[in-house]
Amino acid sequence: MKNYYKPSGKFSPISLMYFLLLSVTAFPLLGLIYAYCIWYIPFVFINILFTAIFGFLIGYLINSAVIEKGKVRNVTVAFVFGLVGGFLALYFHWAVWTDLVINAGESYGNSRIGVSVSNIKIVQVFSLIIQPETLFDLINEINVYGTWGVRSNTVNGTFLLTIWIIEFLIIVGIAILSSLMKVKEPFCEKENIWFKKLKLGPFEYLEDPSKIVKELENGDSQQIMNIQLNEDPIANHSIFTLFMSNYRDSYLSIENKESKINKKGKLEFDSDIFLEYIFINEPLKESLLKKMSDSKTTNN
Repeated sequence: MKNYYKPSGKFSPISLMYFLLLSVTAFPLLGLIYAYCIWYIPFVFINILFTAIFGFLIGYLINSAVIEKGKVRNVTVAFVFGLVGGFLALYFHWAVWTDLVINAGESYGNSRIGVSVSNIKIVQVFSLIIQPETLFDLINEINVYGTWGVRSNTVNGTFLLTIWIIEFLIIVGIAILSSLMKVKEPFCEKENIWFKKLKLGPFEYLEDPSKIVKELENGDSQQIMNIQLNEDPIANHSIFTLFMSNYRDSYLSIENKESKINKKGKLEFDSDIFLEYIFINEPLKESLLKKMSDSKTTNN
């Protein structure tokens, strides 16, 4: 709809330079760390966690160094950066991990759990990186024999290949999603900078989000202008994110946060972002800023 922010589709060529820089520095380093973690930590569930973290870190670096600093306002370009970045980092990981397999030494442990001591040889790793055909031939051979097992059963063949495919999808999927965090945020084309981002609240919990969305879409901001700050830090509340530029254009995102006690007896909040990047008029922006200013004055 016309009253929502829509990325212009533009991007700066310097974003390509930032991506290339990550490709020869951060991605190989992340691949190295991930490979060693997977090799020396023989716990499947912990390794799954590391897989997710690996994907997130790839996407986070792309989001902060390429998308934000490279001023990418094109969702497709950001998607491609996440896809290629995830694949490259995983490729470096495979080169390191394969070299660990090649140089595996003595094994320690028992029939249920154990690890093999290994360390990479830099020249070998570099050789594998620049020879993808050799690398994938070795990976195919490893798949035939396997390198680890579950309950004394070696994991290999179709089962191991399925695990690798799932690993690929998790890493690349999370990398893509993490890469898209910034690209949809408002960008001021006139100033060539991202809008200033300001968190406001906590405000009252909004019981009927759909009504708020409909009113703001119709240009009616009266209910939001009358909203009050929430004085109870543990109660349900809402948080507003205001995006401002020097050209008096402003956009608003709203999330409801519902409090609950988790299994450990600690307070946490479930978040529901029900509105993102809707255009708001100047009176509403000033009203929200004044509420925060008055609150700070009162508290002081």
